[in-house]
Amino acid sequence: MGTVVVLTSAGPEEWRVTGTVDGPGFYVTDRDAAKRASGVQVIGLTVSGDPQRVADAAGAVVGAEGVVRSGAERDALEPGSITRIRWIGAQLLIALVTLGAFATVFVVSSTCALSAAQRRRELGLLRAVGATPGQVQRMMYAETALIALFAGLLGAPAGMAAAPLLADPMISTGLEPVGFTVTWQPVALVGAIVLGLFVALAGVTAAARRASRIPPLEALREAAADPRAMTPARWVVGLLCGAAGGALLAAMPSLPLATRSSAGLFAAMLLLSSAALLSPVLIVPLVRVVVRPWQRTATGMLVREGTLTGVRRVASTAAPVLATVGLTVLLAGTVATIEVATGIDETARYPAADVLVPDGTPGLSAAAVTAQGAQPELTTRLLITHGDRTAGRSATGRGDTLVLDRISAAELGAGVGDTVTIRFVDGAETKLPVAAVGDETSIPRGLVRQHDPDALTGMLVLTKQAVAVPGTRSLPIHEFVMEEIDQEGRLIDLFLVALIGLTAGYTAIAVGNTLLMATAARRGEFRALRLAGAGTGQVLRVVTAEALLAVVIGAVLGGLVAVVSLVGVRAAVEDEIGRDIALVLPWGATAAVTTVCAVLAVIASAFPLLKRRGTPA
Repeated sequence: MGTVVVLTSAGPEEWRVTGTVDGPGFYVTDRDAAKRASGVQVIGLTVSGDPQRVADAAGAVVGAEGVVRSGAERDALEPGSITRIRWIGAQLLIALVTLGAFATVFVVSSTCALSAAQRRRELGLLRAVGATPGQVQRMMYAETALIALFAGLLGAPAGMAAAPLLADPMISTGLEPVGFTVTWQPVALVGAIVLGLFVALAGVTAAARRASRIPPLEALREAAADPRAMTPARWVVGLLCGAAGGALLAAMPSLPLATRSSAGLFAAMLLLSSAALLSPVLIVPLVRVVVRPWQRTATGMLVREGTLTGVRRVASTAAPVLATVGLTVLLAGTVATIEVATGIDETARYPAADVLVPDGTPGLSAAAVTAQGAQPELTTRLLITHGDRTAGRSATGRGDTLVLDRISAAELGAGVGDTVTIRFVDGAETKLPVAAVGDETSIPRGLVRQHDPDALTGMLVLTKQAVAVPGTRSLPIHEFVMEEIDQEGRLIDLFLVALIGLTAGYTAIAVGNTLLMATAARRGEFRALRLAGAGTGQVLRVVTAEALLAVVIGAVLGGLVAVVSLVGVRAAVEDEIGRDIALVLPWGATAAVTTVCAVLAVIASAFPLLKRRGTPA
């Protein structure tokens, strides 16, 4: 029936076709399959009846030649690639919950602060009729708890119902392995409601304490100006958060590698919290600088004075924008900077040359490597035993001696001159002396080829012009490294989109709610403008300019805080790799998020005026 050329681990081979079947792959004789295979690594059993009884019976048959795993123990057989995908998906969900809680505190605190400021007369009246500070606090806590509980009872079941819809997108994007399903988790449902309640109460704490100190005479107060933008507690907490965040950034180079990324994010959150708390102080000079070119115009004067008079209102609007822009710059900038650093570090491991890599194949065949005048370096898996200790390791077939990597040597308690037992993928065992301890484990090439016929070479650094061989391609080492990084980068980009999207969603809620509340509460001010001769268009321009000014202030403060955090992250990475790296700022993502915030702010501030058909009063 003809012949076909098949690319095998040894190289291209011509096979005669004797028939066809409805199924993928190639089918050969049992003898040929046994000669080419690396042994059976896993046998799956279909169980009927008691699983433990079947497992015990299988264990008696296998004996010391294998291990029987059942139930949850089967997770140990999962390929490393699948485990990594699950880990990435879990990290995404954890990050979403963490950032969601952080953003919720921002949203609730800024909204409650504005609400308390607008209700000063009401709260002052309560104090005038005999309400104690404790009663005022309990009232605000109860209001917030009731709203949070109601929202949780609506939102948590809705989220649980919508969760299965995320399974297919997470599988298709590589954030979860094939077969991932969403199951009913009552503990998560209750936990989400309770967490939302506690986060909301944490957000209202500062506003409730401040409201409880409103004097009874506030019931008689008519002025629209904020009496005091900063309280002593706000000063203290803001400065402490800033000092703690700065100290954590300064200490990052001395922290363990595994904790640096978490420390950088936590330091940024502290600095963002500090900027939000101190924003009323920072807003005044920023407003004067930004509005200076238009301060002689009627609109510019009204915007400046209205903003300086309502500093708390501006701070409540700027806070969620500050958090969103700051986290966007921090997350996207950190990823981009680390990608550059990784490319530099990985490229430096190889000589300045081209490399030969697989092209549509799992590795390089022996013929492809020998065609370049080199010897194959075959990748395989081993079980290494020394005394009563056993470790599973990847190994490279090269040279004529056994070399252990330092981690394996320490784990096994083996050193140069010790004899260890090597078990290959086909089940065969041999004893070899340890010739050296180095950076990676290697074993004699001939033994790998004998016991693992499927072993391939991962890549080859070229010393001359590449010879064209099927299943290979050559490219500069830097391009190869960046391709490897880009594969991880696609998952990380999805990670960033989800995190930034979540933060932007909270910002949309906070900005829209804050500006709707603020605009609706300023009807008397707008009525005065109309009586003074201002038209509807002029009032809209003033309100829109104030909203945009608040967004610009939040974006500037958030961007500055994130850049400071990024400088600390870069210093830690430079210290790790011992090389200078460029600081990459995500201008595109920052501009996009700021634009979205600005559009939302304009719509939310203008909507109450337009809704009244041009009658701002």
